Amino acid sequence: MFMTRSLFRLAAGAAAGYLLAVRPWHLRWGADDREVHAEMPGDDLIRLPQHQATRAVTVGAPPATVWAWLVRLGGYRPGGTPAATGQEGPPAEPQGLKVGDVLHGEADGGFAVELLDPPHTLVLAMRGADATATCSIRLRELEDGKTRMIFRLRVRAQPTVRGTAYLAMTDVGDFLAMRRQMLAIKERAESAR
Repeated sequence: MFMTRSLFRLAAGAAAGYLLAVRPWHLRWGADDREVHAEMPGDDLIRLPQHQATRAVTVGAPPATVWAWLVRLGGYRPGGTPAATGQEGPPAEPQGLKVGDVLHGEADGGFAVELLDPPHTLVLAMRGADATATCSIRLRELEDGKTRMIFRLRVRAQPTVRGTAYLAMTDVGDFLAMRRQMLAIKERAESAR
């Protein structure tokens, strides 16, 4: 009985710590209040998201350089084939990326380009049986030749067990993947200067 109460208290404490401290931090990692509350292109694709995260980082490179790495590390290269992310050196200028292209080379269920305004805006959407998700990326040029890179993820899941599981996995897992992607783009773009 004592062990059960201790485990329950530990689980309740961990859940409270996640909900009150960790989750608010990871849902807006690097973003200021203005960025979190501003409208982003693509917000209209999911009107009432069950999950929304806005993250940002400043990159010491101009938007065109950041854009090239964003597209390359995002899984697209000229010809529409998946990019080799392990390659070094500056990326080739992404030619031919257009609305409707599917990133990561996935024919079914991948993120498709919804809106494209190089080198400032990229909106991706994935419409699956369990959920619809959008990823909006804005590159805002700063006065000192740097770029503010802002990512927003919005998810609306179906009211099913699988939809709920998708939403729960996204809540925890997308932060790790998105943060890693943003930092990789930052590192590559800054080293290309």
